[in-house]
Amino acid sequence: MHVPTSVHNFLDKPHSVTFQLAWSTAIICLSTLQFGYHLAELNAPEDILSCNFHKPGPYASYEDTIWYKYNYKQCIPMNEKGIALITTMFTVGGLVSSIILGSTSIPSRYGRRYMCLLSSLGYFFGSLIMVFANNVFMINLGRFINGIAAGSSLIMSPILINELTPINHRGFLGSLLQLAVTIGIFISQVVSYFFSNDQQWRIIFVFATSLGLLQFVMLFTVPESPKWMIMQGHDVKSATSILHDLRSDKSTVTYEINHWRQLSINERTKGDNEIQETTALLSETTVTTSEFMFAKKYRYQFIAVILLMTAQQLVGMNAITYYGVKILNNLFGNHHETGGDQVLILSCSFSLCNVISAICISPLVDKVGRRPLVLSSIFMCSICSIVIGVGIINQYDIAVITACFGFVIGFSIGLGPIPFLMISELSGHEVVSIAQSVGTSTNWLANIFIAFGFPILQNSMGGSVFFIFFTTSIAYLVAVWRYIPETKGYNSVQDVWDNFLK
Repeated sequence: MHVPTSVHNFLDKPHSVTFQLAWSTAIICLSTLQFGYHLAELNAPEDILSCNFHKPGPYASYEDTIWYKYNYKQCIPMNEKGIALITTMFTVGGLVSSIILGSTSIPSRYGRRYMCLLSSLGYFFGSLIMVFANNVFMINLGRFINGIAAGSSLIMSPILINELTPINHRGFLGSLLQLAVTIGIFISQVVSYFFSNDQQWRIIFVFATSLGLLQFVMLFTVPESPKWMIMQGHDVKSATSILHDLRSDKSTVTYEINHWRQLSINERTKGDNEIQETTALLSETTVTTSEFMFAKKYRYQFIAVILLMTAQQLVGMNAITYYGVKILNNLFGNHHETGGDQVLILSCSFSLCNVISAICISPLVDKVGRRPLVLSSIFMCSICSIVIGVGIINQYDIAVITACFGFVIGFSIGLGPIPFLMISELSGHEVVSIAQSVGTSTNWLANIFIAFGFPILQNSMGGSVFFIFFTTSIAYLVAVWRYIPETKGYNSVQDVWDNFLK
């Protein structure tokens, strides 16, 4: 049946944020908050839980704790390679999850909210395993499951928020996902500050278990994506009811529903005579990952996704996130036993700066636009890379510290929040899940490269390694200018690319 197109300009309506939309966004953002938490959860306690460092707790001895009563070890012996492995397993789990979701029809078959529910369960069980871990295998298994949950949530959370949100708020609400990551990192550091000792380090993972359970329960108050329901041929009445709670101007709901119905019909229609295809309505499953990567039709979408997602990692932010303490310790000549306080305060300050910057930039994403912020972000990171490199080589500690703050701010204004947000704005609805999966997979791979490659390069090159980040940033600056369009204010992906390529 043909659904008539209305001249009502519903997509340009400036909706306000309803309670249901704000609430749903906050609950969905718990996914990336947990990602940030698990990203940083081992920073403080890893030497303690691996028996390489001992720090007394509040009790007279470990025998006085509840963990000893139930035969849980004070620590789990590991060498440096063992510590590196448990750090890496989180990233490996994320990569595996991204590949699976990108090569199957799971995201389009079961829905956005359902996948977020599974992710929260993954966070819960992965953390629970780490709470009761008594050997290296259990620690690695818990980290791997948490990584799987993180990989899934980084794909599905941006899509769900994008499909629940009116166009005029997608940039702002989508950027909250990255803000949640920074908050998760900060919370992890605060919790670790209180519980990184021989007697209480398992409480760090108890807290993570609670976060997973909290989100799982609260997700039942979040609606499924009405767009997904329409595109998959589900109950139009239910989708309409959901949209009424998400839109401040109820007069636009019918037109928005009809717009999605028309998109679904177009997906199933071929030729000038609009002959119905014999395939099912599952539009997202009609395109494979290889087609998205190699078909001419999706070439520019694929290039844009890969550029954004690899740039987020390869400009070097995670070199500071993972190894900032080591960099500063070498700069100040500190050692593990004697130099800690000044560097730890600086490290916490970088994290707090990241949170504040993310808060400040969130309202600007829909006002300034995505592309200018990404370009400004890369440029600022490139300049700070030079300063950090020169400062380390010449022992200019003030210059290095200042540039590190600048790097954090530069990353936060663009490369932090925008890449995951833009994927769903650059990719057609029939490939958006695949684009998220491919983009997230390359992001995880680049993350692994930084995690393993940076310390090797730093040992051989010293501060000069940051000149590599400068060169990489300049290359990305040119590539983003050439291949990434602005997406702010456009009603459809087709409009974005038609305007950019004309």
